[in-house]
Amino acid sequence: MRCVHRISAVFVALSLMIAAADSFASGLNAKKKKTGIPVVRWTDGSPDSTLVKGTDGIYRYTLSYETASVTVAIDSQELEKTRRTLEHVFRVVLTVRNRGTLPFDVEPQKMTLELADHFHVLLRSEDPDDLAARIQDDSDELVHQSERELKKYPERRAVVEARLREHEKVVAQWQEYLSAKTLRGMTLDPGQAEVTGLVFFPTRTKWTGDWKKEEHLILRLPIVKVVFEFPFTLPPPGEVPQLRERSD
Repeated sequence: MRCVHRISAVFVALSLMIAAADSFASGLNAKKKKTGIPVVRWTDGSPDSTLVKGTDGIYRYTLSYETASVTVAIDSQELEKTRRTLEHVFRVVLTVRNRGTLPFDVEPQKMTLELADHFHVLLRSEDPDDLAARIQDDSDELVHQSERELKKYPERRAVVEARLREHEKVVAQWQEYLSAKTLRGMTLDPGQAEVTGLVFFPTRTKWTGDWKKEEHLILRLPIVKVVFEFPFTLPPPGEVPQLRERSD
């Protein structure tokens, strides 16, 4: 009888342990589901997803959910143009619309760009003020280097000064560009229901290495209580490579 009681006690203990483990696992799952943010994904053919291929080479992906609509405009040749851009930044043009009556915040600083072909590295959007300051710092450093070069090789003055004037012109254009056209955080409401602006991502990081000729990327933007997700490939499938000048 004692042996039977001992076996019964062991089974009871095991049952309690299993029940506790199940309860703990359920709690974790519930917590994960409770804290997870729903994702709304751009999908070709979906009634909430549209794609417009412009004659200017710009691909405009639009995704709608409830009262929010987001359009991401991407140059089909952005990979090539990024390599020639000051600071080597990757850019997208974002348009957000509020079609409802309740306000919601647009927070471009929370945007991320996932590089699927680089171990799924996440790039966070650049703060436009930080980017402007970095460009100015690099420009100041170039001035200092040029001054040192002129002290050592004064016969190069004409070439060095011409190079500096051209660089300072480019820097001034970029500073104005960043000030006027970048997307800032704001609230959309019936008084201002739409906003458009540029968002930049860094391309020179210790994790990414050289960009490939073809890249698979995922752009994400949290709005209200969901994440808008845009998967795309650059250059787009079927796109004929023919580098165009970037326009404002």
